[in-house]
Amino acid sequence: MTAVPAFLSRLSEADHAALAERWSTASFLHSEFIVAHGDSSRDVYFLLEGRARVTLYSEDGKEIAYRDLAPGDIFGELACIDGRERSASVVAREPTYVAHLPPATFRKLVESHPRLAWTLLEHLSALLRRMTDRVYEYSTLVVRERLILELLRRAEEAGPLRGKVSITPAPTHFELAAQISTHREAVSREMSDLAKRGLIEKRGNSLVLHDLAALEALAGKDD
Repeated sequence: MTAVPAFLSRLSEADHAALAERWSTASFLHSEFIVAHGDSSRDVYFLLEGRARVTLYSEDGKEIAYRDLAPGDIFGELACIDGRERSASVVAREPTYVAHLPPATFRKLVESHPRLAWTLLEHLSALLRRMTDRVYEYSTLVVRERLILELLRRAEEAGPLRGKVSITPAPTHFELAAQISTHREAVSREMSDLAKRGLIEKRGNSLVLHDLAALEALAGKDD
């Protein structure tokens, strides 16, 4: 697993400036929908401040989380590219500040800025690989293995993997359940067992992973 840098951070100064000259900005409160599933809007968004989550809800109200967004991330690009309705919702997880571009403006920028176009291709490739990994995990791995892989992904995003790492803020059991397609009770049982083994520890607002190698072995990644 390799953490992918945020979209805006990978752009040249010229490409970043070209976007910023044309975009509009908006603010959203915690739990407010930035983009709603099924919407016919086509704007492309960039997260500038705060955090957000790409998610769907099943008919019985179960949350299915696809990915978390951090400053610099792009979202809403699929509807802009294919002209179809929004495939998922994006919800602010705290007070959030975003920029957005109309689809025609974004397309013109992509067509006239080759490095921007290539960065967009890299971004879409990373999304496809992530979804492929998740389909494999859901199809072949038990809850414990899926949970550990999700914790390792978050650890990699938090910093270099050198024996142990602290994830801040600590994800809730509900959030982890939404990410790995299970229920909160199953996550709670597995987290409790990992804590008893001394592999993880809750410290205030952080979750400490003490032995990354042991966690990888439990998830079947000890090759």
